[in-house]
Amino acid sequence: MEASIAAVLFYVLGLLVLYWVIRLAVRHAIHDADQRRSREWVVNVADRVSRERRI
Repeated sequence: MEASIAAVLFYVLGLLVLYWVIRLAVRHAIHDADQRRSREWVVNVADRVSRERRI
């Protein structure tokens, strides 16, 4: 009986750790995508401004 309770607790703990790792990975991926998108936006605006100055 005690072994099955320990196994269930260990399983739940494993699921919580897995959830936490996946959550951190997703948050990190979203942050990286936002940074990349903002960098691309700055480059696009700079290109557009330099093209308008040439005209």
